Amino acid sequence: MKNIEAIIFDMDGVIFDTERVYLDIWSKVFKKYGYEITQEIYISVMGRGRKKVKEIFVKEFGEDLPIEEMYIEKDKILEEVINNNEVPMKLGAYDLLQYLKENQYKIALATSAKMDRVKKQIEGAKIESFFDVIVSGDDIVNSKPDPEIFITAANNLCVDRKRCVVIEDSPAGIEAVYRANIIGFHVEDLKEADNNIKEHCYRSFKNLVELKRFLMQD
Repeated sequence: MKNIEAIIFDMDGVIFDTERVYLDIWSKVFKKYGYEITQEIYISVMGRGRKKVKEIFVKEFGEDLPIEEMYIEKDKILEEVINNNEVPMKLGAYDLLQYLKENQYKIALATSAKMDRVKKQIEGAKIESFFDVIVSGDDIVNSKPDPEIFITAANNLCVDRKRCVVIEDSPAGIEAVYRANIIGFHVEDLKEADNNIKEHCYRSFKNLVELKRFLMQD
């Protein structure tokens, strides 16, 4: 870490406990339309952009899946949850951001979410001042596991990728970090670290408290 200048955060599942909220909402929407989504299927779409999520769901459940109508319903419920500031921050997230800022690291947020949702969540949590750069799904063409979002974040920070670390929770995100040739820290959320994740990240942590402890020891 002595040569690291910047930390790039994923948002959903890393800073906010969004993935559990997402899974709960999707489960209700799928049930309403006569389908059942498992946690395993949801994990397969974590970290991916909307277009890719739709493709995976249709492939899994068939061409008759009314995915457009389901997305409208999901978005409506999610908007209410976010507007009510009901998405909690992950354990240790605020303390880690504060520690990094106090120690002069550059900090970026790189998320597949749309910018309007990003702003609502970080402003609601009063953490917007921590980020030097924000890259959202509106700013990229290719979603994870394509490395575009993390390359863009590093470029916008004006920091060499070799001097960056990305914190991710999803398999697609960890693959994207690896393909970007950036050091990846995995933090467990819905997905525990399997062999594939362990092969593609520098280190895996149970939570952000553990990750902060590692940085402080270094």
